[in-house]
Amino acid sequence: MQFTYLVTLTTLLFTGLVAAVPGAVSMREPSADLEELLLERGTNHCANIAKVKRPARYAKEGCTPERSKGWASSHNCANEGGKAYLCVQGGQSFCLTSKSQMKSMKYENGECFH
Repeated sequence: MQFTYLVTLTTLLFTGLVAAVPGAVSMREPSADLEELLLERGTNHCANIAKVKRPARYAKEGCTPERSKGWASSHNCANEGGKAYLCVQGGQSFCLTSKSQMKSMKYENGECFH
């Protein structure tokens, strides 16, 4: 009789645990959530990790260290008299010089230049 109870309890416990174990779970990256949020807001995130230090690549466009105004969104940069905006996305950098582009592209966390 005790063996029957033991088998019954073990079976119930095991089936309860198996039922509680979910199937395959797909985890999302926090960066995907951030990208989704920014897309909903209509913004594009720049991944600049430091201010530009050498004027080698974008000197003609005006993205040079001595002209840096610091971090800003592209529309604020344009509205506050910025002449160029440096953004890094996907390992590629680019320097915007058109105020209309700076306002319409809605980049965040890039570097503004006067």
